[in-house]
Amino acid sequence: MRAGRINLAKEIGQDLLRHKWHLLLTLITICSALLVIVVTQGTRQLTSEYNELMAEQDRLDIEWRHLLLEQNTLMEHSRIEALARDKLGMQRPAPAKEKLVTQQ
Repeated sequence: MRAGRINLAKEIGQDLLRHKWHLLLTLITICSALLVIVVTQGTRQLTSEYNELMAEQDRLDIEWRHLLLEQNTLMEHSRIEALARDKLGMQRPAPAKEKLVTQQ
């Protein structure tokens, strides 16, 4: 009985050529798995960025509301009247001295 040496690389190559569809499906499955990993990572990054932007939007909305409150406080008639009276020495005219201007 003669035991010959088998060329392992040749046998693997012939086996792969015999099962082309299995090899193709294996490669497609691996590529699909890698693509799922890439897409999942991208989705996580975008979700993280979205959450950061939403937090920034909330912070800016709060700041905007505070600025509106400050503006309304500064524009109150009683405050403006007090500033005009105290700092500028202005006073309300007597009703007899008031003049009404109309547009024709």
